[in-house]
Amino acid sequence: METTGDEFNAAVAAELRAQRGRVQITIDALVRETRLSKSAVLNYLNDKRDIPMHALFSLCRALGISPAEVIDIAERVVGSANVAGRRDDYGLVANDSINEFPDGHDTDYDHA
Repeated sequence: METTGDEFNAAVAAELRAQRGRVQITIDALVRETRLSKSAVLNYLNDKRDIPMHALFSLCRALGISPAEVIDIAERVVGSANVAGRRDDYGLVANDSINEFPDGHDTDYDHA
């Protein structure tokens, strides 16, 4: 049984393959554009290996699609119920765990 992460990675790989078909770029041209090895490109596109972030960005740039668009499409394929929602309260996200002090306030930690 695949985990949600496996399903998501498979959906990202599928969208990259679809985009490759839309722009009609060969594997060899994709290898040249991304400077990734041919075996790595094939493994990423065929969902045989997880796609590292740097490779995703290189592949997207070469395919003329934004990584955000690929991820959004993959999220829709996997289903939003299986993917954590976005957090729009960035100020709170930045402080989720940083400001947790034993006494509930940080006055003792503000100075060296």
